[in-house]
Amino acid sequence: MIYYRNESKDPYYNLALEELLTKETTISDEILLLWQNDNAIIIGVNQNTIEEINNDYVKEHQVNVVRRLSGGGAVYHDLGNLNFTFIFNKNQANIRNYSFFTEPIITVLQKLGLNAQFSGKNDLEIDGKKISGNAQYLYKNRIMHHGTILFNVDLTILPKTLKPDLTKLQSKAIKSVQARVTNILPLLKHQITIEEFKALIIAELEATKNTKVLDVPIELKIKAQQLAQEKYRTWQWNYGNSPAFNWENKVRIPNKGTVDIKLAVEQGVIKTIKIYGDFLGAKGTKSLEQQLINQPYNYQIMQQLISEVEVKEIFGPTFTKEEILAILVK
Repeated sequence: MIYYRNESKDPYYNLALEELLTKETTISDEILLLWQNDNAIIIGVNQNTIEEINNDYVKEHQVNVVRRLSGGGAVYHDLGNLNFTFIFNKNQANIRNYSFFTEPIITVLQKLGLNAQFSGKNDLEIDGKKISGNAQYLYKNRIMHHGTILFNVDLTILPKTLKPDLTKLQSKAIKSVQARVTNILPLLKHQITIEEFKALIIAELEATKNTKVLDVPIELKIKAQQLAQEKYRTWQWNYGNSPAFNWENKVRIPNKGTVDIKLAVEQGVIKTIKIYGDFLGAKGTKSLEQQLINQPYNYQIMQQLISEVEVKEIFGPTFTKEEILAILVK
């Protein structure tokens, strides 16, 4: 495994570097990145940015808003949050296997005396409170798994930047986002810095995966800066055009995620469709949306067009065709 040092706190560059290393054909090694973003909201690839963020607060406090490649929900990053990324060749043992990738993180936390464990579909928890969310992205023969670690985040800012998904809170019988999460630092018997915590993760992987510590090659840094400028800093990527809709159905399925379908239907035919949500499928929604445009808005037609395999690739392995059809055709 290669650990690439990355001291950048620029979220646009960091996400560009992630993508570049995932798609870089000259690198076949397993890769680890540990990185931090300063004052940023990171949006899931399938989410409607405007509906997820508190736009007034974001503008006033100049919060960076960046869309990532993977699914899942929006998260707030400050310098008290540590992000980790694993990039591997995909196989049956690791594809959609969130616990596989989080195992070394859990091991380090447990060595620090914390009761950390994998929970639900993509979280790490300590004593029932979330300290990490995870997501994945597939590209050809490579899998990118990344996650957040709440080390010492300002939890008073977190609810100000994001609009809470009330259906999610209600399904978990809790009153706020803050009630669900906790930082690692105050739980430690012996205080350490986030840099020391990073060093413990690297040491664990040096011992178990023979990890080599390297700087990002200068040519890859230049390519990542260019990708950040051409893609990750653009309004089109982070917000995108919002077409007109005349029908919406938003449903949260417990332990699976939220699916929000918006449609424009004219004379019984789908003219525009956009699917949003925090579901964790490894394939984007674009192919399904294109497949449904100009089709009759009819349950039987939708049933014929959508396959069970496609549903699991787009929305996640626990979703069924019937569940998506029930949301799509009310």
